[in-house]
Amino acid sequence: MRTSNIVALGFALILFSLPGAVLAKGNAENGKKIVESRSLGNCAACHVVPGMEFPGDVGPDLAKSMEGYTERDRDTVRQWVWDARQFNPDTIMPPFGPNKLLTKEQVDDVVEYLFSIKKKN
Repeated sequence: MRTSNIVALGFALILFSLPGAVLAKGNAENGKKIVESRSLGNCAACHVVPGMEFPGDVGPDLAKSMEGYTERDRDTVRQWVWDARQFNPDTIMPPFGPNKLLTKEQVDDVVEYLFSIKKKN
């Protein structure tokens, strides 16, 4: 077997052994629609969302809250959206995934949007 084939096979094995959430990337435009929608995410009811009028002030500013996260933290951000009770059992943030308020794909879209609005200092 050629060296290039061995390297390609090794890379494929590593790639396919990663958890699905690590590989999952959503669509930022769809995520923006979900975040801004009063009937889906309704994120602005509690959070400051870039470009939206009348934001909430219960939760953190979404763009500022993303400042400390890198691509390595994508699964953590996803978990916050999916079910923030994993980090704070007393949170008032709805468990979007377990309560089937958003699908896995919609959560991936929201996460992609959150990374797209991340403030870069």
